[in-house]
Amino acid sequence: MSPRPSSRALRSTRGATLLLVVLLVTVLLGLVAGVMAYASSERTRAVTSSRTGQRQGCAESGLQLARAYFGRNFPLWNTFLSAPSIYDPIASPTNPSPANPRTAAGRAAIKAVNPALFADLDGDGKDDVYLYVRDNEDEFKPLPPEWNRDNDQNVVVGALCISETLIPRRGDTNQLDPNALAVEGLLKSSSGGEVYSAQAGGGTGSGNMNH
Repeated sequence: MSPRPSSRALRSTRGATLLLVVLLVTVLLGLVAGVMAYASSERTRAVTSSRTGQRQGCAESGLQLARAYFGRNFPLWNTFLSAPSIYDPIASPTNPSPANPRTAAGRAAIKAVNPALFADLDGDGKDDVYLYVRDNEDEFKPLPPEWNRDNDQNVVVGALCISETLIPRRGDTNQLDPNALAVEGLLKSSSGGEVYSAQAGGGTGSGNMNH
């Protein structure tokens, strides 16, 4: 007969087995956590990609509305240009306190002057785009730029996507992407006020944009 293993040997064997089980469980948990993190990042990436396209469409749709609105209101261009703190979100030396349509207080201040500068694109009752206008550099040198007055029947119009449903979220925090997307173009008008062409362009930024 073979000798029976001692109780110490049995405890050692059980301890080694337990340690092996713990290691296997730890590895499995790590693999599960890795798979879940990967799946979550892929989902976030897919949602971000989808909403990036939505945000682009949001801003471009707003640009069409801006062209139509400011084109119809050609006689008021100088009135708009003389109030950049309402009609222009881009900071500059001549517009040190630009409109801020991305905050509730900023939207309220703008709407108190002209609520037509906002549009709801998806019918949820919330503002999605802010329409704006600023002058192009239309003075001949050595005359300095006069941003508050139009001299050549050309202005820059644009739209800023401010939607909380059409913009992507950051993958690291799932918070709304702080960067804003603006699309703008040059709006030209004939002497009779008829809009006859516009050229589009765009870019992203945190809102601290300059001429």
